[in-house]
Amino acid sequence: MPQLAQIIEFQDTVGDVLAARLPATGEGVIEWGSQLIVREGQVAVFFRDGKAMATFEPGRYVLTTQNVPVLTKFVTGLVYGKGNTPFRAEVYYVATSLHRDLKWGTPSPVYIPDPILLQIPIRANGRFAIRVTDASIFVPKVVGTRPIFRTRDIEDYLRAQYIVAALTDGVASLGKSFVELPRYYRELGIGVKAIISPEVATLGVEMTELAVNSVTTTEEIRQVLDRNAGIASEAFARARGTQLELEAKAAGAARLAEAGTSYQQVGMADAMKTMAANPGQGSGGGGSSAMDTGVNLGLAMMMPQMMGQMMQNQQPVGGAAAPQGQNPAGVAAVATQADPFAKLKQLKELLDMGAITKEDFEAKKAELLKSI
Repeated sequence: MPQLAQIIEFQDTVGDVLAARLPATGEGVIEWGSQLIVREGQVAVFFRDGKAMATFEPGRYVLTTQNVPVLTKFVTGLVYGKGNTPFRAEVYYVATSLHRDLKWGTPSPVYIPDPILLQIPIRANGRFAIRVTDASIFVPKVVGTRPIFRTRDIEDYLRAQYIVAALTDGVASLGKSFVELPRYYRELGIGVKAIISPEVATLGVEMTELAVNSVTTTEEIRQVLDRNAGIASEAFARARGTQLELEAKAAGAARLAEAGTSYQQVGMADAMKTMAANPGQGSGGGGSSAMDTGVNLGLAMMMPQMMGQMMQNQQPVGGAAAPQGQNPAGVAAVATQADPFAKLKQLKELLDMGAITKEDFEAKKAELLKSI
């Protein structure tokens, strides 16, 4: 029959042991008067017949019926004699300190909902931290009959049983698309922890923190997302360019309105200047063409309207019409201007556009110079 030493203690030199049984096999024989040493970050649980009988917090204990009366309940009646009477029991040392930097990950792709692509296969990984809160529950439910239970054992168990399943629920609760998830890793970790914490607590374990480090998808899905992002960026750039162009045109129209003109009038004037600078340029390279004739006819029809607008813009406040002279209609309209210099400028523009002849211009210019 295995027998424990007079001093019962357990030291974890690596720091990855959650629970260790003394002795590792069978039932140990403990004598009254033995010393039980429990260090900070540990508890010792006495088991007999697979049932937890007593739990010892950190400290040094001398096992006697007087100092540890709770043990007498399952020692009394055993026919082991008197004095240093031995009794059979198993001692589990359970680490209650915080175990951090434990890793979790999805061994194979899992599908998560996505508001754009409906479902996306992903792989995710991260870290979490735990501590044992109730050794009398943790040992029978999680450790079982194993002589030693390490952190890697609970990593595998919690990942397969809880974390991966809760990841899908956490992503669905966020309601974000896959491309937005990197901005919400912290919120996702908090959500997954909140989902699994009540279930993990039934094992005598507290999930103190859980973090999501990365969420990735397959290369095919990544290419689809990149292509969609490019299309969306191009469409946004075009829409933004159109918006800026419309804003610029609106600002230009406002400036022209303040100056008493418009885009249409400026365009008509530019067209007439171009035609006047290139007389007789037909499609055949010489002489007037049917197109030239039509354009000149159109200019002739627009000239009275333009002259009327110029006269309206420059008409005196009283609204009286200026007297007609012997010059053509265009020259007579310009003659009504109050400022001789402004009249000369308007006459020059009409001459450049081909609306009046050079003789008309010279005659009117001489008349205006006399009035200065």
